[in-house]
Amino acid sequence: MEMNDILVINPGSTSTKIAVYRYCSESNGPAPLLEENIVHDDEIINAFPNVAAQKNYRKDMILDFLRRSFYDFKRLSAVVGRGGMVYGLSGGGYQVNEKLCDRMASPDIPQHASSLGALLAFAIAEPLHVPSYIYDSTMGCDLLDTVKVTGIAEIEKYGATHLLNSRAQAMIHAASLGRAYRSMQFIVCHMGGGITVNAWKDGKVIDVASYDDGPMAPERSGGVPLLLFQKLCFDGRHTQADIEALISGKGGLYSYLGTKDCREVERRIAEGDTYAKMIYEAMALQIGKAIAGLSCTLKGQVDFIILTGGIAYSALLTDMIRAYCGHIGEIVVMPGEREMEALAAGALRMLQGEEEAKRY
Repeated sequence: MEMNDILVINPGSTSTKIAVYRYCSESNGPAPLLEENIVHDDEIINAFPNVAAQKNYRKDMILDFLRRSFYDFKRLSAVVGRGGMVYGLSGGGYQVNEKLCDRMASPDIPQHASSLGALLAFAIAEPLHVPSYIYDSTMGCDLLDTVKVTGIAEIEKYGATHLLNSRAQAMIHAASLGRAYRSMQFIVCHMGGGITVNAWKDGKVIDVASYDDGPMAPERSGGVPLLLFQKLCFDGRHTQADIEALISGKGGLYSYLGTKDCREVERRIAEGDTYAKMIYEAMALQIGKAIAGLSCTLKGQVDFIILTGGIAYSALLTDMIRAYCGHIGEIVVMPGEREMEALAAGALRMLQGEEEAKRY
């Protein structure tokens, strides 16, 4: 019975989720053998000059956990990490090389913990002489040329979305129907601290409503009126850092209600807070409008609309979204996220030759 172990690494801002998935020929897919969420000290993380500088610190903590778990490294067939914020990547998997690592470590790309996925995977896999991969990078979209046009010639739209979980949920739903997901057209809305909506055709994201041009989210502004926004930028009261925080971190629900926790918002609504209800419904409306807009890119041919992510557990929110855009297509609620499982499954497909690993 052939076995493959895959080490999965999913770095967050102050934590690193890791898991060892084992696949054998008699199983339906990779199953977790070991799992751990390594929480890092804020002071230590903040002391590093940039994200890439955290590589050795996080690598040592990963290897220490595996050793303490008495894991036999000889069983490892591959290491896969979450993809980072590199422009120009397509969806799917890449085999990590030094060139990709150099790009992930560059100060020219957005400083995001996901970029550590490639660096950590490569650093652990190379001494073991096994391949390292990333899968479904955050910016791994295949936008249509017409979608990239913004209205300002110097600025081209790029795709930034929750690609990893969105593909995983679309594949799971298609499989439940006995259909090939690449033959279907989906709109997938991932709802967490940030909300992104994407249009899928032929297994690729061809359009996206992202955190800076899509619906507002618990902590992100989404798209805002440009004339009003430019006045805010030049009013003499806001620094560039202030503006960036309003876009991502202090925007959305937090800007209006002082909380990023949808459970707290719903508690207020249940207690009769009409303002909280109006703001919450405004977010649902913006999500519905984003879904409706992306249906145009698919020319109205939408097989399913999938609502996923942590706040898809909220029946209040999903019911409001359904009221606004349920006429576009059947809405399927698939709450939570499957990022670790999706990374393991993507790596396995590349190991078994079912999917070709791209080269950067």
